[in-house]
Amino acid sequence: MDVTEVLLPGVGVRYDFATARGDRFAVVTRRSGDVAFMTYDVDPDAPVPLWRLDADEAEVVAEVLGAPRIAERFADLTKEIPGLGAGQAGRCR
Repeated sequence: MDVTEVLLPGVGVRYDFATARGDRFAVVTRRSGDVAFMTYDVDPDAPVPLWRLDADEAEVVAEVLGAPRIAERFADLTKEIPGLGAGQAGRCR
């Protein structure tokens, strides 16, 4: 499966991909750690939101789906984009 990564300045990164059945999806990972899952027909800039997860919820899903792979890809991305840090800011409760 091909995944296209699109930098969203000031927001985070959008990952676009299509399933074997032809369904198109986008996952937006925000700098805050929040994640949004969306689908679209043709234009990835006009997605339909499916659901959103806050940073804690996204962390649990990432662990279930294979966080080491996601962390590895993010580490590679931080090498490719100067100034993009992988640090995590403290959380206020």
